[in-house]
Amino acid sequence: MKVGGAITFWKNDFLKAKKMKSTIQSCITTNQLKNLFNKEAKIYYGLKNRSFQVDENNAIFLNLICKYFARDPSFESEHLGDLSKGLYVCGPNGTGKSSSFKIIQNISVKYHLKSLWFPIIETYKVVEKFNIEKQKDFVTKNYSKGRYLFDDLGAEVEANNNFVYGKDDIFKKIMQSRYDEFIRKGTITHITSNLNIEQIKQRYGSRVEDRFVEMFNLLELNGESKR
Repeated sequence: MKVGGAITFWKNDFLKAKKMKSTIQSCITTNQLKNLFNKEAKIYYGLKNRSFQVDENNAIFLNLICKYFARDPSFESEHLGDLSKGLYVCGPNGTGKSSSFKIIQNISVKYHLKSLWFPIIETYKVVEKFNIEKQKDFVTKNYSKGRYLFDDLGAEVEANNNFVYGKDDIFKKIMQSRYDEFIRKGTITHITSNLNIEQIKQRYGSRVEDRFVEMFNLLELNGESKR
């Protein structure tokens, strides 16, 4: 189901009783966060010699991401989202997926808003760490716990695990473990990707795709590349 052309929530979400709700309370209103986002986005893009503009391609997305991080109840009541889930943001290269999360992260640091904070790690760097680490289980366990944004899921190559069985698509294991953490503790995962949900199924299998149904609100960010 798509609402406003930018957000999708999969089965068994809003009408069923939620298993968990985030204990993080709002420390900022949606309008306050929008104002800060607009200010910090201009600074962020200005450092890259690019301009920040709200247009027909990103307006709905930016409204929703600000509502989500402001813990705005209308994210659920109006848009049928779920504040206890993470965000899966998909779309073409250069539309501002990763940048939007980095701007939220910058706001968290600059304005001391701890509830907005989350580490960001590119998926290829997780694979690189796995390849050089002798205790490979340490890497998968490390990224299976705690709040994270995994940037550019699907762009990473398979990892080297020659001591066990050759190549290893480690994000299958990481996402399964994070699903278990989500069910047990409500641990939030955020993801950016060029892959839609059907492509996720093709890459990581139906089991991972099914877990994504429960773990994420899907936001689409389309349009031409702004790079």
